[in-house]
Amino acid sequence: METNRGGVSSPWLRIPLAEYEGHMALPSIGQAQMLADRFSSLVTRCHPASVALIGCAGGNGLDRAARGSVTRVVAVDINFDYAEKTRLRYAGKISRLEVYCADVQSELLRFERVELIYAALIFEYVDVPATLATLRRNCRVNGMLATVLQLPHADEDNVSPSPFASLRLLAPVMKLVSPRELCEYAAAAGFAPTDGEAIELPSGKQFWHQNFRVL
Repeated sequence: METNRGGVSSPWLRIPLAEYEGHMALPSIGQAQMLADRFSSLVTRCHPASVALIGCAGGNGLDRAARGSVTRVVAVDINFDYAEKTRLRYAGKISRLEVYCADVQSELLRFERVELIYAALIFEYVDVPATLATLRRNCRVNGMLATVLQLPHADEDNVSPSPFASLRLLAPVMKLVSPRELCEYAAAAGFAPTDGEAIELPSGKQFWHQNFRVL
């Protein structure tokens, strides 16, 4: 069984994909649309031939991201059901689709290097240095790592309340990472920050999108 930091069984293995996708798509949350939009705009801007979607869940955003320059997609998730659903949804729609059920913190996760890695809302649940080491190992020199972090909010829970009870499993293990922390860890791992911007959703929740160049 895959584990998260500290050797504790990952709660992501106990959250059904339908509940996760339902939660993220709620109008009161709106994160699924935001994450897909960010991924799509990155592909349009950078024109990569190869991309990796880390924490792919059911493949949110792949339908649009694969329409342009992308010919190879690597999708990674710790939950086998999530990874398999991505495979079933996009097999035949992407010329080269590689799906891995793996822990992004593991030294064993290796694939042919890609030009763009999109890692959104994953650093809150992992060992950051170990994860960055994996991402650096699997991204081409002068490639791009794009990240999205959740920022703290005085009046909002880190995990937004919703009818999908299984999402409550995330609250005890979720740890927000500041943009400054991520930049420091990224520099040590061989990444140079380029541009970043704040995102605020109608719910009031705030996020930080940061791009890095692989040195």
